[in-house]
Amino acid sequence: MRRLTGPESLRKLRPMDSAHSRCSLSTGMALASAFEVPACGVLVAESRYAHGALQEGKSEQGRFYLVLAGRARWECAERNYVLGPNTLCHIPPAEACLQEALPNEALLAYVLRYRPSLLAPSLSSQLNALGVVSLDLMNVSSQQGRVVRSVFQEMLFEQEATKEGWETMLQSRLLDLAVRVVRLARRRTRHELPAFELGNESIERVTLYVQRLKSQFFRQETVSEASRSVGLSSRQFTHLFRKVTGQRWRQYVQNLRMKHAAELLIESDRSVSAVAFESGFEDLSNFHHCFKTAHGCAPLAYREQRRIHLPEHASAVATTVPPGQVSAGFRFRGIKGWSWTTDQYLEEIPTLVGLNMNFLMNCYRSMAVSEPGAAWCNEWWQPLTKKRQEAFSEIIRLCRKNKITFCFAMHPQLASPRPLDPANPADVDAFWRHYSWMQSQGVKWFSICLDDMSWGPSGPQVCGKTHARLVNSIFERLQAADADAQMIFCPAAFWGDGTNPEHNSYLAAMGRDLHPSVFVFWNGDAIVTPRITRIAAESYRRVVQHRLFLWDNYPVNDASPTLHLGALSGREADLCEVVEGYLSNPMCSQNQINRIPLSTAADYASNPKAYNPARSIVQAIRRLGNTAAAQQTLKDLVEAYPGFIVAGGGTGTNPVRTRFGSLLESGSSAAAQELLQRMEAISAQLDRLFPAHFPATKKTVLDDVRWMKQQFAGK
Repeated sequence: MRRLTGPESLRKLRPMDSAHSRCSLSTGMALASAFEVPACGVLVAESRYAHGALQEGKSEQGRFYLVLAGRARWECAERNYVLGPNTLCHIPPAEACLQEALPNEALLAYVLRYRPSLLAPSLSSQLNALGVVSLDLMNVSSQQGRVVRSVFQEMLFEQEATKEGWETMLQSRLLDLAVRVVRLARRRTRHELPAFELGNESIERVTLYVQRLKSQFFRQETVSEASRSVGLSSRQFTHLFRKVTGQRWRQYVQNLRMKHAAELLIESDRSVSAVAFESGFEDLSNFHHCFKTAHGCAPLAYREQRRIHLPEHASAVATTVPPGQVSAGFRFRGIKGWSWTTDQYLEEIPTLVGLNMNFLMNCYRSMAVSEPGAAWCNEWWQPLTKKRQEAFSEIIRLCRKNKITFCFAMHPQLASPRPLDPANPADVDAFWRHYSWMQSQGVKWFSICLDDMSWGPSGPQVCGKTHARLVNSIFERLQAADADAQMIFCPAAFWGDGTNPEHNSYLAAMGRDLHPSVFVFWNGDAIVTPRITRIAAESYRRVVQHRLFLWDNYPVNDASPTLHLGALSGREADLCEVVEGYLSNPMCSQNQINRIPLSTAADYASNPKAYNPARSIVQAIRRLGNTAAAQQTLKDLVEAYPGFIVAGGGTGTNPVRTRFGSLLESGSSAAAQELLQRMEAISAQLDRLFPAHFPATKKTVLDDVRWMKQQFAGK
């Protein structure tokens, strides 16, 4: 969808609208100017006029203006008008106007332009006979005022969505508006409820209403009006509505509005006031409050999180803390693998060096006896094959050469056909042999992971003591051979603030018995979370009474067919005062493109207080893209897959498929087609500009393109 914005649009605007205007137009509309009425004969657009701007214009089209904010003086047909918020004005065709925005009163309005031939001659003559009409919607019935605003909102929605029959819908709403203006001007008011076919069962009525609501959520109706529209009492309606949707009526409408507002903020350059209006909000402050509650940030911040601004002129890539200097952040800064091959670990060591990171831990899934690509089989008791030993010896050697601390990790219970029994000395000895071999290779840091395990029948307290004894037995053997040996333990309860009763029982018992030198992995406020706070870290540390490592579950995708590429955010700047280590959990198997979010995680971990996500993501893109075209392609890719911290969902959420499915469900086939074309272009550019890189990423994008085509074919 091509939008006329910036200098191009300003050159093409008619004189009266030259201060600032935007309109959303579907691909295929050949327009001579931003305000030329298309073939259907109707166009609705947002218009903004700067303070004190003096505009003059004359048009062969009829014009309706709905003023949302600001005040202006108009001179039409030798009469003066002062237009303020909630003013509806009609200007007949060929009527010249003079407008002056009042000082400090920037005007925001919507203009509806139409060809006079669309109106029946009798209606057109009645409307034009009134001359210039200026109606204060605050002085008409509240229902009539809401309906007029809803007409504009519905036309904007239909014009944007371009669903089947949208041109006819615009024309019909134009007729509705013209009739209402004639009646309002003659001080006639009439409340009409939508008709509903007789004979349908109550549940069917509500189900059809829910379907209509998806394209009419901006209507200013009450639950009483909604219930009357389907011929039910409010009590019946609310009961059946919740049965159909699983939500309260107000909550459901609010969610639809928030979803539409979020899409407008991402997909368009509309002002926040315009987004609020088009989403069904009459009060801007209420919109801000609702949006921040729903998305955790203000509307403009939400837009900025999802957009990347590449400067026109390239500049040198800089890290927050130059290599070789002491970090202002976490003492240990690094990454763990996620079922990576040994070759992938070797690939990432130079990346860690370039990002001033100093820690690399293997994923316990990488220690499987099975070969890469095969199903994971956790046979922890089996010794490593000679080939796997040689590969890890090389990883350890390269880490040592580059001053990267290598940490060896295993999980002896997760998804294992024979989980380790801590009470069985033979099991503990078999487990210890892996750590002994790694220590013989010069490894000094080790980890035992018992995450994602249940307490068992003995309960959380006994489980905590049992886990502590297992870790202590391995750690004490390591220290007996090397006093500098270090251990990090990932407990079964590895997230939260430690106040959950079962978590508290487990963690307190574990903490009391665990060797005092052992670090404890902590996942943050939740397992997968957009925010990690100092207060939760302090609370968790008070319970476990040990030093903490943050195991951050971002940008991990758990090997799902998706990407999380946006900048790290939501991690508080003073976490490093409570937590000593930071470990990023990467994507699998897209380790190469993972370097974009990893770069931002490295910037954060090096100097959290100076960290700026918007700046960091630009630096990350420049690290991987050597040319302007390559950087633009990576920018497009990141914006398509912004990551679950920004876009919501979980590690397996695919924002491209989610967005595409939403567009198809709402009937916006044109917008869905545009998204498909955008992803096809990204796929082609990745192939052209990065022929030898990002194979796993290219597959993910191409699979999404194929999936979208299948959805179209199955319609």
